[in-house]
Amino acid sequence: MDTVALRRDPYEVIEELSRLTTIDCGPLAGRLRLRAIHGSPTTETSFKSILGLGLLLLARERGLLAEGQPVIESTSGSLGLGLAVAGRLLGHPVHLVSDPGIPEVTRVKTELAGATLHLVRAPHPVLGFQQARDDLLQELRAAHPEYYWTNQNDSPLNPEVWTRWVVPHLTQTLDFSRIRAGIFCVGSGGHFSALSRMLSAKGIPSYVADRVGSITFGDEPGPTILRGTGNQNRVPAVIEAARQRVAGVHRVTDAQACRAVRELLTLGISVGGSSGVCYEGARRLAADLGPDAEGEILTFFADRGELYGMTLLNHAPDDRG
Repeated sequence: MDTVALRRDPYEVIEELSRLTTIDCGPLAGRLRLRAIHGSPTTETSFKSILGLGLLLLARERGLLAEGQPVIESTSGSLGLGLAVAGRLLGHPVHLVSDPGIPEVTRVKTELAGATLHLVRAPHPVLGFQQARDDLLQELRAAHPEYYWTNQNDSPLNPEVWTRWVVPHLTQTLDFSRIRAGIFCVGSGGHFSALSRMLSAKGIPSYVADRVGSITFGDEPGPTILRGTGNQNRVPAVIEAARQRVAGVHRVTDAQACRAVRELLTLGISVGGSSGVCYEGARRLAADLGPDAEGEILTFFADRGELYGMTLLNHAPDDRG
């Protein structure tokens, strides 16, 4: 790794990463169009690079994280890479709990960035890999009480990262007079919390597109090929705190999300599965708003499609979901 890059001011780095672009994704129903905040405007893996660095900077500011203290977190992949790079930049050893489904390119990048990966071997029989990772995480924390747990699911620092660094840039670039609603995926709920608060201040409602099999909004727990969206084992405190700003929920199957990923690719937009969930949810929301609605629906495309190889493009092409 370039030692010159490692000496960069971390606050300059996060400011640069937070200047997210938006893209016009074309028409939806009626006279509505979809505008997406793109979470991968640079060579970084995903918007979780912002969260990883922001969580460590805020923890250091609050006196929660000491100089050189090891950091631990459970991750499906992208936050882990963000934390690995942030830890290298700030001088913190990083331990990450993940599972065999972590994209190979993300695993390699994470290890090259210097993090230690702890992979669970099998999913929990009912609550899936999320619960298996949580179980291993707590075992490691018990064995190493000196580790600082970023705890993205429950920490109020999570939405604060988006509010402090991302929202100010978006308020300068978005035309709020055209936005009729927002619709976002929820994992921990950090970016939903910040973006829905931003829209609410303008009198604009926010909706959720959630995967089938996620318990966050009352569905039965179930497996998925999608990563970084929904929750199978528990509801994070971050989204619980923002639940009053959820105007409605649209549930999307794996097959529907993958079809949406393929359709977006035909428009020249290569994104991951959570973005497919958002795209399908936005189309349903546009239909619900009716033929007289015009303007834009705002969403968030979290990361790039190549992270997942052919998994999303090949998934059940004939399944009508």
